[in-house]
Amino acid sequence: MSSNVKVRFAPSPTGYLHIGGARTALFNWLFARHNKGIFLLRIEDTDQQRSTDEATQAILDSMKWLGLDWDEGPYFQSQRLSIYKQHAEKLVAQGKAFYDTDEEGRKAIRFKMQDGVTEINDLIHGAITFDASLIEDFVILKADGFPTYNFACVVDDAEMEITHIIRGDDHISNTPKQIALYNAFGFKMPEFAHIPMILGEDGSRLSKRHGATSVTEYRDKGYLPHALVNFLALLGWSPGNDQEIISIQEMIEKFTLKRVNKTSAQFNNVKLDWMNGQYIKNTPVEHLTAEVKAFFEKSGIDLTKASAGWLSSLVALYQERFKTFQDLLNQTTFFFTDTIEYDQAAVDKFLKKEGIGGLLKEVHSAISLIDNFDKKHLEDSLRALTTRVGIGFSKLAQPMRVAVTGKSVSAGIFETMELLGKERTLNRLDYSSKHLCEKSEAIKSTVL
Repeated sequence: MSSNVKVRFAPSPTGYLHIGGARTALFNWLFARHNKGIFLLRIEDTDQQRSTDEATQAILDSMKWLGLDWDEGPYFQSQRLSIYKQHAEKLVAQGKAFYDTDEEGRKAIRFKMQDGVTEINDLIHGAITFDASLIEDFVILKADGFPTYNFACVVDDAEMEITHIIRGDDHISNTPKQIALYNAFGFKMPEFAHIPMILGEDGSRLSKRHGATSVTEYRDKGYLPHALVNFLALLGWSPGNDQEIISIQEMIEKFTLKRVNKTSAQFNNVKLDWMNGQYIKNTPVEHLTAEVKAFFEKSGIDLTKASAGWLSSLVALYQERFKTFQDLLNQTTFFFTDTIEYDQAAVDKFLKKEGIGGLLKEVHSAISLIDNFDKKHLEDSLRALTTRVGIGFSKLAQPMRVAVTGKSVSAGIFETMELLGKERTLNRLDYSSKHLCEKSEAIKSTVL
């Protein structure tokens, strides 16, 4: 394909950039990059009641976060009203449109639809035919001077020399009106490619009840942008094999519209979490630590006492265990607070057994003697303790884990205690042996 390819992404700033819109932007961007063409951004803000500056900024921020850089724009339709007026009046002068006066005397301009059958060769769906006689004459310029959607996008796409219109298949119904306008103006017809919709896991249209639906929500939950791009690319497109982890550069090299599915793709949160986890595992710890630091601080975690080395060690310890930054935060909250939330089921299962209180006191005594409070010295000391008291290490590990973390699952217990530090580890062992190992009702939360 020649390099004079030019595509556009044209969101309406009436809300955040949702997943479907992001996937459309990505497919346009990949198509432009694959064909060494131009990717243009246009903000379709003619809905004055619903368009907001906040939504516009969120769209721009989301695009930048995903790495979808544009070559032209952003253009704003609200700044092009005189252009639409000139084009509408030109059609009136040619007898292809007419003034329509409402009861209050305001004049709109309405386009005259011609009867007949319209056919397009959609690059994804193949031939699609429309019966134009079923479409009434429609308003192209409202009485307030603002254009309607179908009119504005045809004028813009023609003036901006868009060669391929790649968009969701919910726009198929708009196509016959747009083709009629192209023909009326004598504009060169672009190629059309309508991408099937994204459905929720239950097969219905993707919505809030399926989880996060905007790009900013995924960013705020702690997903990596490249993981989300990878996931979105595979929603309705295939690189031609069973490959699931694919770099941006590979996507650009392999992207063609021929490989876009004709049927709807289903959003799968479990798959996205798995994919994000894979990206986390393969991201260098120093890069991951910087992202984690920003996410934790934004979430209200006080890191003023945490050194860069300590935080890096925490990330390295949990790197194989978390799928999002929010997931990491949920797993490691006990490191950042003196108010521990104890899991009642874990307390009942591992701390309520006879003799556990005494065992935790033995652990407290043994590790309080350690000067160099690190993984090696902790392991040596505690393994010696299990030998001395004649129990298997697993009998000791779980009670210790619940005592110092509040949960029955964590990263390695020796590494956890080292990162927690000697003072807080001893405080938690002491509290647990005195208050949680008794038969009385456990206290779920306490300041240590």
